[in-house]
Amino acid sequence: GQPGGWGRASPVGGPALARVSGRGFLALVAAALVLSAAWGGADAQDIVLEDSDKYAWVYAVGDNGAVLRSTNAGETWRVQDQADTGTRQNLMDVFFFDARSGYAVGENGAVIVTQNAGLSWDGVELLDDEGAATPKVNLTSVHLQRFPGPAYLVGHGGLFARSDGGEAWEMLAVWCRGSACASAPYGDAAPPAEGYARVGRLQSVRFKDTSNGLIVGDDGTVLLTKDGGGEAPTFERIQVFDEASRPWPNITHIDMDDLGYMVIVGDRGVVFKVRHSKNEANDKLDFDFKGCNLEEGCKAAVPAPVRTTAGGCSVGESHLSAANTLPMSDDGKDLIMVAGTQGFAARLDESADAAKWALLAVPVVHPLERITSLYASTANTQVLVTDRGNIYRTQDGSAEAPTFVRVAVPEGFRFHRVVGRNAADESPAGALRPGGWGWGLS
Repeated sequence: GQPGGWGRASPVGGPALARVSGRGFLALVAAALVLSAAWGGADAQDIVLEDSDKYAWVYAVGDNGAVLRSTNAGETWRVQDQADTGTRQNLMDVFFFDARSGYAVGENGAVIVTQNAGLSWDGVELLDDEGAATPKVNLTSVHLQRFPGPAYLVGHGGLFARSDGGEAWEMLAVWCRGSACASAPYGDAAPPAEGYARVGRLQSVRFKDTSNGLIVGDDGTVLLTKDGGGEAPTFERIQVFDEASRPWPNITHIDMDDLGYMVIVGDRGVVFKVRHSKNEANDKLDFDFKGCNLEEGCKAAVPAPVRTTAGGCSVGESHLSAANTLPMSDDGKDLIMVAGTQGFAARLDESADAAKWALLAVPVVHPLERITSLYASTANTQVLVTDRGNIYRTQDGSAEAPTFVRVAVPEGFRFHRVVGRNAADESPAGALRPGGWGWGLS
C-alpha cells in the first residue's frame, strides 16, 4: 500500500467542506462517496497527471504535518493532515522538482516525499553511508536538483546536509573564521581548526548547479560555496551589511529564478539581488550581490547599510520571510515580490524603464499577520500564505494595485512555506534531468 496515501480530504474553497481521512480500501471508498456527492461524480482536484500542463500545482506546508494541495493555482485546496502525511512534526519547507516529485522537511529531522504530485506521502529516514540514523536536527530548508539526485538540507546548529541520491546523507556543520568557512561532521564538538566558530541556525539553501550554492541564516549569515559537490566543501562568508548596521538582521529565505539568479530577504526589510557571470579565466562563476532599496531598485553595493534610501538594502521596516522571483528577460532582470510581517508586500519589475519598488495592499485579517511565503504562478496569479492560517490570492498581480482575495480554508493551520510548479515549465534552475525513483523509505 501507500502510507498516508489515499485517505484524502475533500476540496476546500469549493462546494464541499467535509473532510475524509484514513487508510486502506474502506477509506478510499468513503472518500469516493463523499467526493462524488459533493462534485456530481467528479473530483475536480484529482485531474490526471497527463493533463496537468493546463494547471499550476501549489503546495502549502505548516504545523502538525499538515499539507494543503491545489491543482488550480490556489483557487481551491485539499487538506492533508498527519494521518495522510505520516508525520505530526511542524513542516518548515517544501520543494518540488516538477509537478509530480517533491518533498517537505521540518522539525526533528522530519522528511516526507511524494512522487505522485502529493496524492500520497512517504517518510524518509536520513541515513549515513553506513546505514546508521543521523541526528534528529530541526530542518529549515531543502533544495533538490534531480529526483532522485543531488539534494541539500540546512537547519539548526549550522547544519548542511547533502545526498547524491537520497539513500545516504552526509551531515555536516559549517564553521567560520572571518570570511573563511569550512565543513566538518555535524557531530564533532571541536572546530576543524583553531579560531573557527560554528555558525548558528541556517534558514535557506539554493544551488545553481552541483558546485555553486548559497546558504543564508541568522545574524546576517550569507555563505557562498563553489565546491558544494566536492569531498570537503568550503564556503566564503559574504559580508552584505556594513559595520554600522550591527546587530545584523537574520536572513530568512532565498528564492531562485529559472536562470539561477537569486533574491534573499530577511528581517528589517532587507533584500538583496544575487547575479552570476562566468569567469573566463578559471571557468568558474562569479557572484555579484546588490542591496535593494526604495529609491534605486537593486543597485546598492555591499556591504550596505540597513536603510530604505539610496545605497541601502531595505525596502521597509517589516521582517521579511517571503520572496518570489520570475525572469522577465535573459539578462537577469526579474519580477521580484517580497512579503513579511503586518501584511507587508512589495514588488519590483526590473525590466521597467525606471524600476522602483511598489508597495502592495494585502487585506490581512489580523494587523500583526505575517506573510510567511508566496508563490507566483505567473505575473498575474500569485498565492500568499500566513502564520495565521490564511491564504490570499490574486489573478491581477501585474496590475498597479492588484486585488488579493482571501481563499476559504479550514481554520487551525499555520503555514510556513508555499511552492508551486507549472507542469508545462522547464525544470527549475539548478535542476538536472529527472531520474527514476530511488529514495530510501521508512
